[in-house]
Amino acid sequence: MPVIKIFKKLCEIDHCSHQAKKMQKYLVDFAANLDYKVSVDDVGNILCHKEGAKITLQSHYDMVCIGQAPKIEIEENDGWLRAKDSTLGADNGIGIAMSLALMQEGIVVDALFTAEEEVGLLGARALALPLQTPYLLNIDSEEEGIVTIGCAGGVDILVRFPITRETQEVSVQKIVAQGFVGGHSGVDIDRDIPNAIKVLVEMLDEDASFSDIKGGERRNSIAKYAEAQVSQTAPLSSEKHLCSVIKESRVITAMLRGFRHGVRSMDSELGIVKTSINLAMIESHENYVEIHLSGRSMEYRALNTLEEETLMYFKNYGCEVKSEGFYPPWQPDKSPFAKKVLEISKQYFSEASFGAIHAGLECGILKEKAPTVDMASIGPNIMYPHSNRECVELASVKRVYALVKAIVEKSATS
Repeated sequence: MPVIKIFKKLCEIDHCSHQAKKMQKYLVDFAANLDYKVSVDDVGNILCHKEGAKITLQSHYDMVCIGQAPKIEIEENDGWLRAKDSTLGADNGIGIAMSLALMQEGIVVDALFTAEEEVGLLGARALALPLQTPYLLNIDSEEEGIVTIGCAGGVDILVRFPITRETQEVSVQKIVAQGFVGGHSGVDIDRDIPNAIKVLVEMLDEDASFSDIKGGERRNSIAKYAEAQVSQTAPLSSEKHLCSVIKESRVITAMLRGFRHGVRSMDSELGIVKTSINLAMIESHENYVEIHLSGRSMEYRALNTLEEETLMYFKNYGCEVKSEGFYPPWQPDKSPFAKKVLEISKQYFSEASFGAIHAGLECGILKEKAPTVDMASIGPNIMYPHSNRECVELASVKRVYALVKAIVEKSATS
């Protein structure tokens, strides 16, 4: 199958977020060799244009790298592709592969490959390439048969808690919270996946002192590992060490215990999470402890409220706080194009329906930049993105690729 062959080739090319220059070159060369007009803007977005195209296929070319990634060792089991001890990069390598396969077949489409999606949709936010078709099909959804017409907006919050240190002669014990599965901080946030940082602070005694604390892997992943170097007054017979103890340890523990990680509210109409926040990463430094959080909401006002409440919570503990990377929700839009995509989808998936996703898709930002372009999003079955359990169903890739091809062909005649 051409899509899987191309995807496996993509897996050989380093394309972690902020480290995807080799992938950028590969995509540019691939399209140029097929006589596409290729444009690249200052942030690395790539637009491949073919005269006569009526639809733009859009996907992002960076991936979340966890575990051994960017070294990806692909395994196939029971009809699913996985990676050994790493993320797979099906999010969004499968979308890229579908676009390249269609281009290779000589089917007339435009293809937009955006940069740095996984670290705040940075490419889409800074896009400086004009869309030249009336329709855009995003291939970054993760459930076949769902035509996605809306997504959550998001905001990243950075917290710095000022600390003072005191050198003490103590015994030291490493406390570790590990063995958790992790997951996507949006689509997996309601799946009762333990957050290692929250588990760690619950393991600590309320009056415990520590010299160091760290946990989490990415802002958009549920933390799967956390540890603290706990200091305690040692009996005479115990081995002692001079240790730089954080005097505010108890306050930090209370602050993290009291913070409400996870789902904040549900959207009963859409049947998905409405608002959530992920306690993503923590790391102690010489003079401060740094905490990263990622908030999401399907509603603009609710996202603003979540941002303000989170900033105030940590300010009340004396933290320095700031928010960054705010992007708006994509309000559900049953456009004529979306209705056509649903109509075609029902020929391949009898129970196809409209849906929305509690994660960031670039459509919300792209729609603001190109309000006259009708948009929708589809994709194959991908499980556990942003974790080393990530996998994609091979049969689903085949079905969705056939659907994408049909949508492109129908768009050319409409």
